[in-house]
Amino acid sequence: SHFREFFSTATAYEPYPYQERLAAQPWPNFLDVPTGLGKTAAVTLAWLWKRRVLKEAGTPRRLIWCLPMRVLVEQTEKSLRSWLDKLGMLGNVGEGKVSVHLLMGGEEDLKSWAEYPEEDMILVGTQDMLLSRALMRGYGMSRYLWPVHFALLHNDAFWVLDEVQLMGAGLATTAQLEAFRRTFPLSRSAHTLWVSATLNPAWLNTVDLRPHLPAFSALALNADDKQLPQVQCRIAASKRLASSI
Repeated sequence: SHFREFFSTATAYEPYPYQERLAAQPWPNFLDVPTGLGKTAAVTLAWLWKRRVLKEAGTPRRLIWCLPMRVLVEQTEKSLRSWLDKLGMLGNVGEGKVSVHLLMGGEEDLKSWAEYPEEDMILVGTQDMLLSRALMRGYGMSRYLWPVHFALLHNDAFWVLDEVQLMGAGLATTAQLEAFRRTFPLSRSAHTLWVSATLNPAWLNTVDLRPHLPAFSALALNADDKQLPQVQCRIAASKRLASSI
């Protein structure tokens, strides 16, 4: 497929079957895949494919990677920039390409992303910086800009919550925010994807999201994925790690 070439150009690897399915199907609510099998690449490149190549109207223009730890933010940003660069899509705000913005304590530029709301971009940050903005109480910013960041993070926004087992109270907050986005009208559609190798949907059983959970969909490894030797190695390693904890 064309996506296979697109993925290989960005990563120098052939995509796993689940990564191709993610790009071809409607977005799920859960991505339940073992560690080390390319979840970050799967979501990011599927989003780029749908948004920039297929130009799907229903794919939000802002991809938001929300992570529980600074070290994960830094690793993710490095990968995102590399993939975009290899695809010829990486740019700064104002250039009409895809810009990458780091939202983490101590970073100098925490607002230029909001000055170009019409552009495709990826925000990658810690949950304190992102969720505080989504609650209209943004850390490290002028309170006069709170409503601007609030609006942009709830409209035309695709939230990806990674390593959710490490999020603590932030996880229930993401569930409630998704429920509110489903309850109150938005100018542009938004979507939330919860990602984890150890995902328990009961963690999202909050008072307002509960009625929506039965209709939620999950994407996981299937038989085609599991017959690949490298996937079998990863699954075995995950099981060994789980049994040693």
